[in-house]
Amino acid sequence: MAGGGGPPVPEGGGGKRSVDFQLNLVPFIDLLSVLISFLLMTSVWTQISKIDVQQTPNMPSDEPPPEDDTEKLNLTVLIKADGYAVSKKGAVYKDIKKVGDDYDTKTLSETLKQVHTEHGEDAKQVQVTSEDKISYQELITVMDICLDNGLDGLSVAGVDA
Repeated sequence: MAGGGGPPVPEGGGGKRSVDFQLNLVPFIDLLSVLISFLLMTSVWTQISKIDVQQTPNMPSDEPPPEDDTEKLNLTVLIKADGYAVSKKGAVYKDIKKVGDDYDTKTLSETLKQVHTEHGEDAKQVQVTSEDKISYQELITVMDICLDNGLDGLSVAGVDA
């Protein structure tokens, strides 16, 4: 009788077996669910690191910023197509050219370390800016160099045209 619920029964003689085969998937599904739960329980959850950055607005606000009696350092690192420009107090402190096709990160690190030792706590705040068409990786590299030299008050701003 066709359509029964049992395994196929060979019909007729000749010693031929039926080619129909039913695979029981329930044990495989059980094994898979146990393995997935074991994997989730034993996996190491990594924490993605981040850099705290304040973005300075380019739009003028309604209220003027409070004026300090002391002159601020206004340390700025500009990433240009041909190198870096480190500025403090509104004037270029050091212009660092590229070495070949690579940025001179060693000289930038030494310059920022020197500024930090000269000015101490006043040099904690640094503003990182970049020209157009500068890769994002280069911006991250400069921020890492700033953090390595104790300049942890990072802010990112666009270049004023």
